[in-house]
Amino acid sequence: MSIPQSLPPLPSEQLLIEAIDNCAFANCLVVSPGRGQSGWHAKSLCPSGKVSLWYVDSFRAAQSRVTAVSADVDVEVLCSADLPQDPIQLALIPVLQRGEAEMTRDVLQQAHERLEIGGVMMSSVNNPKDRWLREQMQALFDKVNCKQTPSGWVYTATKRRALKKHRNFDAEFTFREQDRLITVFSRPSVFSHRSLDLAARRLISNSEVRPGDRVLDFGCGSGAVGLASAIRSESGDVFAVDCNARAIECVRRGAERNEISNLTATLNHDGQLPQIMGCDLALLNPPYYGDFAIAEHFLRTATKLIVDGGRALVVTKMRDEYHSRPWPNLWLESETEASGYQLLTYRKHDF
Repeated sequence: MSIPQSLPPLPSEQLLIEAIDNCAFANCLVVSPGRGQSGWHAKSLCPSGKVSLWYVDSFRAAQSRVTAVSADVDVEVLCSADLPQDPIQLALIPVLQRGEAEMTRDVLQQAHERLEIGGVMMSSVNNPKDRWLREQMQALFDKVNCKQTPSGWVYTATKRRALKKHRNFDAEFTFREQDRLITVFSRPSVFSHRSLDLAARRLISNSEVRPGDRVLDFGCGSGAVGLASAIRSESGDVFAVDCNARAIECVRRGAERNEISNLTATLNHDGQLPQIMGCDLALLNPPYYGDFAIAEHFLRTATKLIVDGGRALVVTKMRDEYHSRPWPNLWLESETEASGYQLLTYRKHDF
């Protein structure tokens, strides 16, 4: 099976593709940082087997689904907070050299739990000097076969017994909003895991949420901003949106724990949210390092979802990037500094 040359596999996934020379399975699960082409290869070697590509991020899942359809590959693409519960006989887990360590450990443990006795896990990393991933595999399996290549390592192991101890990677923390404590849940891959992000704290402190306001928390992460806004808004609807399925799970758990009934959490990556139209205020804490396209997506989506005269409050360290771009239907109403962050308040107009 050929892979489109315009979209080659990531280096760690290529290592797996080169290492798999034969396999037989009823169910194969692939956890890929890319498009899951190692699963395509496994499917070509075992056409009768089912291959599932799992993602926690709905944007990456959508990309993978489009790529698989265009290549006419018969694989299932899933997006959920956890790996599917179905028993598997083969797990393929390519890992990026600079990937998120705690998320990788969580996924490796979940995949081990889904493996049947006698099932095989193959993991790889694009680091010729790797020791970390090998140690994670050795902690899960009695014996690990290690294959070194000039561009990295491939590890193969067979499950002989269940794990004696399950590690919980989830966390919860609290912060004070007005006269009450709010409990927030977080998990690996969710922004921000284990603690309240300082930029989110600045956003909460500087937002003016009035009773009855309809509020959008776009890119909500673990949901601290949305939870605080729901308390301030009282009877107003608050919408928390993120592309990470675990983030949405965390927000829903937080709303339940804090007995908040006016907060709705929605999984979305493309900004098509007609059910959320008509918000009075959008609160945005987009990434402020790397590709500004994500921050741009946040603000342009917010512009569509707030009413005329509504506000969008952005916390950032990239003020010049915002100033250098035109924002149709928005004007910059105010700009303040808070603990090294810039807070930009935009007002929507229809002229």
